Parts: sequence; structure tokens; C-alpha cells
Amino acid sequence: LGPDNILGLLPGLLTGSGAPFGGRFMAVARSPLTGGWGDANCGGNFGPALRGAGYDGLFVRGAAERPVYLYIEKERVEIRDASHLWGLDAVQTEEALQAETSRDTRVACIGPAGEKLSLMSGVVNDGGRLAARCGLGAVMGSKRLKAVAVRGKERPPLADPESFKAAT
Repeated sequence: LGPDNILGLLPGLLTGSGAPFGGRFMAVARSPLTGGWGDANCGGNFGPALRGAGYDGLFVRGAAERPVYLYIEKERVEIRDASHLWGLDAVQTEEALQAETSRDTRVACIGPAGEKLSLMSGVVNDGGRLAARCGLGAVMGSKRLKAVAVRGKERPPLADPESFKAAT
């Protein structure tokens, strides 16, 4: 639980492509629970939005001095103040960020358990979908990273759209 632990949020290669079950993302970091590799996956709209903004992965290192969230829209990435969100649960955080940015913003965030560095806290999106293994919410909390808010709707390019369509 420190600035040297790198947190990754990674949509899969088929995320956002329209492939069945292709709407997931992985949260990864060194687990504060075990000290080893930690990963948790989650469905919902966050992974497709991250991929739709043009990102195959997001890696966060370091720690902010105060609560922040990342806002991503295509090539624009901003670190924004999240003091007003600290203490809110995950659903309230998602709703607040959508009100602040846009209804089509997709959010992966932590609630009070992640803020308090609970070793069983997870990363939440879509009103309660949870990447809930290995204490990765505590990793976000240790970075004072309340959320990642993404706007992205583009589909990833396919090398052979007709073959992809036939296979799916």
C-alpha cells in the first residue's frame, strides 16, 4: 500500500468489439492482502469505455497528496480534485461524477472501504459490479485515487470484420 505499487486497469483485446462476454476489464496490482500478484476482473461498461477512448490499458503509480480522480476522454487525461467525493459510497460517487461530467461517463471507483485501506475492498463500476479480489480497492485508496472516469464510445479496429462477425 504505497506509491511504488502500480495499479493497472486493463480491458481485454476483444473488449468493446461486440464479441460475446467481451465487456470485461482486469484490475491488477501487487496484492496488499497476500503480497503477491493480485488481479480481479469485472464486467460492465467501464472496460468498453476505456477501450473506446483508445486505451488498451491504464497504469497508475505514485500517490496523490489529496483525493483525486482521473478523467479520460480520448487523448485528454486530467487529474481532478476528488475531495468532494471522499467519503461517498461507490454508487454515490458514480452518480456524482456522471452529474459533473456526462451521463455517458463510465466510472471505476472505490467506496469508504477502499479509502480506509480495507484489505478486502474492491474496485466498483456500474452501480455495484465489483472487481473484488486481492484488496485492489485498498491499492486505489493508498494512492488517494477515488475514481477513474472515462468517456469513450469508439469500437476497436478489427483486421477482418467479416471473419470476426462469422466467428462471433
